[in-house]
Amino acid sequence: MTTMAFQSTITASIITLDKGNNMVITETTKLFIRNGGLVWRILAYVLVCLLIICGLSVAICYPLIQNLSEAGFFTQIAGLITDNFANLRLDQMFDGIAQLLVSFAEIVSQNLATILPFAIVLIVIIEFFGSFLLGLGELAIHDSIYHYMGSNIKLSFSSCFIKNLRKSVKLQLAKLVVIVPINLVIIAAFICTVLLFTLNNFWLSFFAPFLCVLVVVFLNAIKSTIFCAWAPCMVVRNQGVWASLKESVLDVCKNFGKIFGRQLVMSVVFIAVNIAAIILTASVGLFLTIPATILFNSILGMVIYFYINGLKFYVDSDEIISPKKKEDWEPVENLKYIV
Repeated sequence: MTTMAFQSTITASIITLDKGNNMVITETTKLFIRNGGLVWRILAYVLVCLLIICGLSVAICYPLIQNLSEAGFFTQIAGLITDNFANLRLDQMFDGIAQLLVSFAEIVSQNLATILPFAIVLIVIIEFFGSFLLGLGELAIHDSIYHYMGSNIKLSFSSCFIKNLRKSVKLQLAKLVVIVPINLVIIAAFICTVLLFTLNNFWLSFFAPFLCVLVVVFLNAIKSTIFCAWAPCMVVRNQGVWASLKESVLDVCKNFGKIFGRQLVMSVVFIAVNIAAIILTASVGLFLTIPATILFNSILGMVIYFYINGLKFYVDSDEIISPKKKEDWEPVENLKYIV
């Protein structure tokens, strides 16, 4: 699947979802298409980060991985996947997935004592070091999009990365303090629902993955809503980390309901797209869908920030969007402050 094919596939459905909703997601999609080349730059950066994170994870978790291997965990999982999908027909797909989930629950419950230490160490590495390393590219993406929206100029990811590196380090250190604890709460909620796998009940085991997805999507949408304008505020206003956090959160809280709706819709859309990439392309499609998700969410944050501040922006060289100041977003009682 090429970048253009992926973009074309999601555009029609997103425009339909966004009708009558100030067209924020539609304009985000148009900007995503115009700046689709950034997907490959983000992919290259993500792959470099993943190599570093995987190398560190293997080095630190090697004793735990060896324990899992000796317990036959990986052999059981490989055999389970082979048995369920080797001769699977399309009409048997959902039955195969259901059986896979139930069997996976049994294997997890049998190896829970060995898996938990491995999972905890891995989560700490990924959450602290991994999120910091991947996050260093966040301001670079926002800065590149900002120049396109503000001046219809495309800047390279690498030049934006170097330009914003110092600010990026400060932002990611601040996020370790502010957002990582929230992520750990989300992970804890996820683990609690995963423990349903260990209960000797078919229906609980069967619905556990769906409940896991529901919990993670809802909590992540709340987190994304609260902090979606943090990086855009730093880029657009050229303010410090904490001043940008304060201003962006205040702006978002005034318009929480509308922004949350968009974040929730896009969370569901991209989870569906990534799951489809796993099932239909044997996970190869994730090399495209993950960087595309990162780019789309970054653009969505920029568009929301421009909207809540009434700032004009380019969609392309022939189309300029002029948001109606704040009356589209703020309660009626605040209209008296509009000049």
